Amino acid sequence: MTELSDAELAKAAAAYKEHGSERKAARALGLSKTAMHERVKRAAEKGLLGFKPVLPGYELKRSSAQLDKAGSVEKEWVTQHKESGPVFQMAPGQILKGASAFVDAEGRIRHQWIKTKADSAAPKLIEALKAEFSAYDGRAPIIRKPASTDRDLLNVLPIADPHIGMLSWGEQTGADYDLNIARKRVLSTSAEVMNRAPRARELLIANLGDWFHANDQRNVTPKSKHQLDVDGRWFKVLRTGVRLFIDVIELGLRRHELVEVVNIPGNHDPEAAAALALALSCFYSRNKRVKIAFPSDIYYRQFGATLLGCAHGDKAPPSRMAMAMAVDQREAWGRTAYHWFLYGHIHNEKVDTHGDVRVESFSTIADKDSHAFGGAWRSSQSLQLITLHKKDGPEGRVIRNIPPPSMRRAA
Repeated sequence: MTELSDAELAKAAAAYKEHGSERKAARALGLSKTAMHERVKRAAEKGLLGFKPVLPGYELKRSSAQLDKAGSVEKEWVTQHKESGPVFQMAPGQILKGASAFVDAEGRIRHQWIKTKADSAAPKLIEALKAEFSAYDGRAPIIRKPASTDRDLLNVLPIADPHIGMLSWGEQTGADYDLNIARKRVLSTSAEVMNRAPRARELLIANLGDWFHANDQRNVTPKSKHQLDVDGRWFKVLRTGVRLFIDVIELGLRRHELVEVVNIPGNHDPEAAAALALALSCFYSRNKRVKIAFPSDIYYRQFGATLLGCAHGDKAPPSRMAMAMAVDQREAWGRTAYHWFLYGHIHNEKVDTHGDVRVESFSTIADKDSHAFGGAWRSSQSLQLITLHKKDGPEGRVIRNIPPPSMRRAA
């Protein structure tokens, strides 16, 4: 901000006194209202407007009065201080480090101090991905199109909460789960449901969030800071997760002409999901058969008579998801007969209907970690693929169930 001279401030003070308002003074001096307000405020701070309360740029803090015997005011004191500034907003690249507060005897906040620090995790994550995949830009292998597909069909593969990189010890939780188990399970179940599904022209792979168990090498959930059990170094987990997704896409390319991918940020991996999308978009940048959608908290797609939406499920209940679809997609809503919203997060299958919107959550294929085991959270495990018809909407699904740990065959 340019420093104002004493002469400029004195001129502004004189104009304010003469005209009685900042607006009229600004017009007289040929200044904008904002520029005039800044000059008058600085002049008040230097005492150029006298001390009659309440001065421009100040607000009333305290007032007192001395009364005579008849109850009339003899003297009056007014204390004022600088008016409050704008609402605090976190600067880009900063995260909350801590907060302190000064409270009165009743516990009410009188003053508060907010400490921030640079959020170094996300930039390091992006740089690591660029270094890993820069040599592979646009080098996705060419896979031959299937001989015949049905243009009236879209296959949707919702993958909810695989938590790649999670570590679970079977002696404690009842089932082992690690990086290698997750990779094999995602590949085998994806291959099975695709091979059993109709030969649709298009495939939508909907990562509904928490693809990764941890967001970065700190191994805590970003918001609540819950400690996470992880398998291996973060970069190893990141590389395995990206390459695994490439393998799933290539499975899809063998049976579909076009593959679209959407990566929804989860509460475990908000930045890592964006990094995953960046790596995939780089790898498939020259492959016209693959589209990597921009990562967002909510994704919409219309296919013929069906409008579908995707979210992780941690930010809004099913009723709000349905309402968001109606508001965000007004035109597509009116053109479509079937409305369907997909989400994950709760690791279980659940269907709600709000109006004519089917809001559906999907099971995870991951086993329980120690936190879920100790909290008695239990659910079935499965992977599903749903087929949409361009005119008739959802018309069938293929389900691959994961047996409970006690009933699994020995490897």
